[in-house]
Amino acid sequence: MNFTAAVLGTAFAALMLTAKLQAAPEIGSELPVTPLPAEAKVEAAASASTPAAMRVIDLRSGASCKIASAEPTKGALAPLPTTPECAQSAELRRISQWRTTQDGMLVLADDTGRTVLRFIPGDGVLYESVYPTNSVVTIVPARG
Repeated sequence: MNFTAAVLGTAFAALMLTAKLQAAPEIGSELPVTPLPAEAKVEAAASASTPAAMRVIDLRSGASCKIASAEPTKGALAPLPTTPECAQSAELRRISQWRTTQDGMLVLADDTGRTVLRFIPGDGVLYESVYPTNSVVTIVPARG
């Protein structure tokens, strides 16, 4: 009987201590704040901005090419400033125009305006292809 009482008492004390440690701070008490160094603030601001250029990668063929500008037009199609490496991929070879839609999709089209690839904003990448469904193309920030 004493053993059970000791175990229950210890468990109750541990529970109370855990609850106290996890409780929100009392009103009026302040948590210590350590300011970020200036370099960290600059890096965070730079990563939140739009990249100066993007790289389109066809994951099937391994071909990739650079898009010199990271700002597609909204609504109407505009010329797509790509590099010659796009010719190494059958899908990328056809693209020559681009635009964004009101719902945030990126559309890459051929010279007649027909959609070749359609992308949505990606998770971990700038854009992921969604059309055609068998397409495996991604867009990432360009380096250099």
